[in-house]
Amino acid sequence: MDHWRTLLFFGFSLSCCSKVPLRQYHYVDSVLSWYEAQQYCRENFTDLATFESLDDISRLQPTFAHKQAWIGLWDDPNAWKTSMGNQSNSWRWSVTEETTTTGYQAWSYPNLDFYGGLESCGMMRSGGSWGDYNCAAALRFLCYNVTEQNQKVYFYIEETMAWSSAQQYCRSHFLDLATIENEAENTDANNHRSSSALVWFGLYREPWTWSDQSHSPFRNNNPAGLTNPSGGHCVLEDTETHLWDNQDCSVETGFICHQVSRLRTTFKVKILSEVDLSDPKVNAQILWQLSDLLAEDGWTDFNLQWTVELQQSPE
Repeated sequence: MDHWRTLLFFGFSLSCCSKVPLRQYHYVDSVLSWYEAQQYCRENFTDLATFESLDDISRLQPTFAHKQAWIGLWDDPNAWKTSMGNQSNSWRWSVTEETTTTGYQAWSYPNLDFYGGLESCGMMRSGGSWGDYNCAAALRFLCYNVTEQNQKVYFYIEETMAWSSAQQYCRSHFLDLATIENEAENTDANNHRSSSALVWFGLYREPWTWSDQSHSPFRNNNPAGLTNPSGGHCVLEDTETHLWDNQDCSVETGFICHQVSRLRTTFKVKILSEVDLSDPKVNAQILWQLSDLLAEDGWTDFNLQWTVELQQSPE
């Protein structure tokens, strides 16, 4: 098996045309909430608008009936406000960069609110309850190590730092910022602190995702950032400046949809191998390797299939 996989890997070459599906943007004058706009776009186009660059922004038409318009960027509260979910914007532990394995949480409601669009790091209050807080704030913090008996040992650091600096400190001197996976560990961690001040621990999250599940990191936020003090979980654009801000998702306004033009791209593949290319397992292996290469090159949302060209043998 390894022999013919190596032959395939070094034995094919390919060429293709353009790889990026173009999005066409459509302003819609109907006044809807973000959720209603999302449904409308999915029924009539592809989805609420996703943007990947300033070139996309430049293709927006300048005339529109409303001052603001919903786009597809949002921070789904169901992924972090009511559970320890496993979506891309859910809470994760610093040491693993993954969500909890036990489901344990000690959030203090309703204070888990992403206030001002800034609070995406976890802190512990006196008594052991958890909350979200501005990651740039300077707080004391809890680090931890794990013993040979797989027991967590917590360390309270009096020095105040932003969350990312506290993370770096813990990783340099211990294992990481504190991971807490059950009630006993939460009580132990809280008992190690020597003051009633707020303290950082190891939870964090990366807010904002696109409605169509694409992974564009592009942002065109207003200079102050997404800082609506109401903690709005959906993003709209100023239709004059095209800058973005967050807003309560129930607000009714116009919106922007996008339509993805699916491009059919043809690859010419030359195989140099002694394997039987009529074998379905061999064909599946080739498609798997091509898919892997395309993914590494930045391709997303594609489907590969064979088109066999029959050639007549020369007489």
